[in-house]
Amino acid sequence: MVKPVIPGTIVAGGELSQSTIAAVNQAAARTPAQWRRFIAYATTVKVGGSLAWRANNPGNLRDSSLKIGNVTGAVGVFAVFSTMEDGHAAQRALYINRYGSMKVRDAISKLTPPSENDTERYLRDLERAGVDLDKDVNSQINVLMPAVAVSEGVIAGIEVRRS
Repeated sequence: MVKPVIPGTIVAGGELSQSTIAAVNQAAARTPAQWRRFIAYATTVKVGGSLAWRANNPGNLRDSSLKIGNVTGAVGVFAVFSTMEDGHAAQRALYINRYGSMKVRDAISKLTPPSENDTERYLRDLERAGVDLDKDVNSQINVLMPAVAVSEGVIAGIEVRRS
């Protein structure tokens, strides 16, 4: 019986077949050590890449009504979404509904607290990406969301088809 050589989380689709485990193990061998983890969905398994990519969570959100599961990261538990589109939708809803009228600078300080992040560097990165930190989140949402995805490190890994 073959077992996965890396830790992972199954959020949909039930147990992995032996052929899927073998494919995950092959993908793991081509994955940098710091990203040797997987998340299994109904039809695919995301191996390696950043947590934001594996969990379809471009904003590294902790919770959402759209999530289908949770996964442990370096600094806590993060939501897992069925698709990257669902992750974007959850992020957009949170930003608009909870932080929309706040200045971007203030919202980011709450979303990326200094106890877990280099918030000043994060703000500088957003500003370099064209986000006006002194305007409200609602007015900057279309520039802010892709800039956050870059800052959060949405880096693709390897997708394995479940069999």
